[in-house]
Amino acid sequence: MKRYIAGKMVKAMEKSDTGILAEKTLPSGITEITDIPYIEDGHWGHLMDIYYPQDTVDQLPLIIDIHGGGFLYGNKELNKLYGYHLAQRGFAVCNMNYRLAYEDAKVPEQIRDISAALCWLSQNISKYPIDQDKVFIMGDSAGAVHAVMAVLISKSSRLQQVYDVPPVQLDFKAMALISGMMCFDKKSILYWGLRSICFDRGYKRQDTYKNMIFSSLAEIKDLPPVFLATSEEDELKYMTCGFEKVLKENGVFNQLVCVPKVEGRRLGHVFSILNPDFEESDELINKMTDFFIGFSEKCSSKV
Repeated sequence: MKRYIAGKMVKAMEKSDTGILAEKTLPSGITEITDIPYIEDGHWGHLMDIYYPQDTVDQLPLIIDIHGGGFLYGNKELNKLYGYHLAQRGFAVCNMNYRLAYEDAKVPEQIRDISAALCWLSQNISKYPIDQDKVFIMGDSAGAVHAVMAVLISKSSRLQQVYDVPPVQLDFKAMALISGMMCFDKKSILYWGLRSICFDRGYKRQDTYKNMIFSSLAEIKDLPPVFLATSEEDELKYMTCGFEKVLKENGVFNQLVCVPKVEGRRLGHVFSILNPDFEESDELINKMTDFFIGFSEKCSSKV
């Protein structure tokens, strides 16, 4: 029954998201390198794209983007349009796949996929016009959880042992979480059975699950500056606001933007990802990239 319900959710999300994106046009002037394998096993879930402005001669700050989908659904194609809009603003963008819980990978395995992608990127970053001293990471919905875990694992030998991954040689200067699915308590969207699909049997006793309860995780204090975005019509707004409280309690610098309602269209969950051409999305993306650029300039001033 749980897998049946999850399957219905996956099909509904796919129909909605692909319908929205089918009406969009990719901006011009962007170089793309697509379907780069970060694990050489032929699996679609182990591919990434890199985008950057055409005729780039300088090294660019890098944004690593992790798509959402409730851990069950999604791929890099959903975030391609968004990645192009980021690249238009003078960034290189890495947009990655990872295997999905509805198919063949529970959340801890997804974490290992993303860690492998970041390791590959750190080893190959010099092949692209990227300034490896100006690296940022972001995620939307479930991808926001993965972004937090990726940063925490990169900084913690304890968590590297828990998830059985090697250290990642990337120094994340700041991060952004868009409509993040940030809590796993009983009020969570995952409480009513999806957790048993997204995690292995007996997950509540396993360290790979317990170390994703951010409100009680000591390493949270080690996060870099965090940009948080949600909207009044985001059904997971309470998760973003709750995570802001966790960040404040742990002394992590953060900026929260909550986009108000507007007449004429609904600005719901991850609206800026699927509709980056909206005026409200453009403004939100500018605020996020300004947040990143501010830390890029701080990095440059230290050189």
